[in-house]
This record gives sequence, structure tokens and C-alpha cells, in this order.
Amino acid sequence: MRGTGRLLAVLLAVALVLPATAAGAAFGGLAQQSVDPDVVLMTADVEADGDAQWRVAYRIRLDDENATQAFEELQADVQANRSAYTDRFGDRMARTARAAENATGRSMTVENVTVTAREETFGQTYGVITYRFRWTNFAVAENGRIEAGDALAGLFLDGETSLTIAWPDGYAAEQVTPQPDDRTNTSATWRGQQQFGTDEPRVVTAQGGGGGLSPVLVGGVVVAVLALAVAAFTARRDGLFGGDGDSEGDTADAATTAAAPDPSPTAEQATESESAVDSTTEADQPPADPPADLLSNEEQVLKLLRENGGRIKQQRVASELDWTAAKTSQVIGGLRDEGELETFRIGRENVVTFPDTDLTETDDPDGEDDAA
Repeated sequence: MRGTGRLLAVLLAVALVLPATAAGAAFGGLAQQSVDPDVVLMTADVEADGDAQWRVAYRIRLDDENATQAFEELQADVQANRSAYTDRFGDRMARTARAAENATGRSMTVENVTVTAREETFGQTYGVITYRFRWTNFAVAENGRIEAGDALAGLFLDGETSLTIAWPDGYAAEQVTPQPDDRTNTSATWRGQQQFGTDEPRVVTAQGGGGGLSPVLVGGVVVAVLALAVAAFTARRDGLFGGDGDSEGDTADAATTAAAPDPSPTAEQATESESAVDSTTEADQPPADPPADLLSNEEQVLKLLRENGGRIKQQRVASELDWTAAKTSQVIGGLRDEGELETFRIGRENVVTFPDTDLTETDDPDGEDDAA
């Protein structure tokens, strides 16, 4: 198992070996050498069937004109020779999957490898090379449980690398080892430098531990409310709320009620009134948005973008949703890849827009003066 982890670490470290092209030579003379990124983010989004959607992002700091120009040339080469990069990376990851397959006894494949190269801002500007792929049978999924991590046993993370294992909504973590550096309801993140043990990392989750109230709990709440209603009615009937409950008092109340005109509408009048209210309400009131906690990360970004007229600064998205800059960039990057939105620069700010937004308007989308 330890050998599998070491192999994965080595392969990921050299995944950016460049073909011998002019762009590769321009990028610091790195043709036939591994790129030394400043940050490496490895993320495995494990699905309910045990497959995992992987994302490996290499961030290279663009802190001077030479680095920026070199990355732009590399970016152009990736776009022109995309298959050269995906084939090379895919071959390495396929060998990694075969080693994990031998260690775990599960049949595994690496599929749908893609690569992108773009400049992104996380406090400062980076050139980011991102590989995405599906790793089948990455985790064990059965009987409403997911156990992940054995395919990575013994993995070493250097000081620039982090690993995130995420699981689906509606699953609760029962075991996460070793102790992660960051933890959410649906993910665990470890940052290097760190050496995992022979049975690490290990993430065990079970279905039904999150994502809303369970049917049993909802049913219990309904029963409790009905019980309280019955108890209140009984107490009122028996005179426990301010009355003495005697039959004489009940008789007097009944006589008073009979003598007084009934102010309540008839059943027919009530039905007509309710119909009128219903038709007015349905016609005049717009449908309410679902609660924020029911929206996915992507839906929250799109909702915020709609509320701001189709244009908003990326930094404000992070502030409004209380996300880190890295998470904001990750979600927006995914939406951009899917063609749901676009980004462009105003000064030093990234601005997010819908694809059909008129970009001839150069004013600040948040009503602020960039020059200030």
C-alpha cells in the first residue's frame, strides 16, 4: 500500500512534463523537465457509486513580466496541443490506477482527462494548469456507505501540496484519519508536508447524516405538534385556561353564543373568499427562491449574479457567500468551464458576468471607482 502512495506522489509531481516545444523551452527552459509549481491542489470528489471526479491544479506564481510572458506562451501551447498534455498525464495516472488496483483488488480506470491553462487571481496572479479526470472505483461504495482513501495509502504531500477528499451531500463522516487540517460537512483537507500511514488517508461516510431532516424526524415533529394541539383543545374545553370547567358555566356560555349573531362567514362564503385570495396570491406574487441551504455552490453564485444585474466582482462573491478566495475561484472556474458564466478584468479585479452580458459597459459593476 505504501508503494502505491509513493507512486502517486511521484507521478503527480511530474505530471507537468512538457513536450519538447518552443513554449516548453520558453517556460524557463523546462522542456523534458517537471514544472516546479508554487501550489498544487489535489481534489477528489467521491460520488455515491465510488467513482471520483479528480481535479489536480498546479499554480505557478506570475510575479514578474518574464514569468507572465513564459506562462502565456505555455498557455498557447496547451491550447494548440491539448492532446499531447492530456495523453501524457492520462498515461501516468493510468499507471497509478493500476498500482492502486493491485493494492486494493478493485478494478480501476482513468477516464475523460482534460486540461486547461489560464491566469487566475488568489490575492495575487497565478498561472494555473488544471487537469480533470474520472477515477472509477476509487472508493468502496455499498449499503449506503462510502469508504475512500485506500487507493492513496502511504501518500506523501510536500510543503506545496494539499489533498481534499469530498463526499456527496446527505452523507455524514463517521471516520476521518488522520486529523485533517480543514474540515467541512462534506470534505476533509490535508496540507503538506505530511506522510500518510499505511492505512491513511481514510474517510468513512454513511448516508442519511445530513442534508436536511430525516423522514422519521419529520414524522415525529408532526406527531408532537398534533399532540400539543389536542392537549390545548382539551384544556380549553375543560376550563384549564382561566375557566372553572363547570357545567353551569358551559350552559351560560352556550346561551350567550346562541343569542349573539354569528360574525363568522358561512362555509360557502369562506370557500369563495379563500378562492379569491388564492387566485390573487398566485397571480400577483412571484415564486419564492428556495432556501440558501438547499442551493448548490454553483446555484448560489448564479443567484447572486442574477441579483446584481448579471455582473459582479469575484471578490464580492467571496464576501457575500463567506467563502475563501480559493473556493470562490474553484466554483467560478467550474461554471466558466461549463459556459454558465464568463470572467474578465477591470483594473486588478476579476469581474464575473453571464455570457450574454454587454461588455461594452466599462463601469464598476459594484458601483465603486477602481481608480480610487
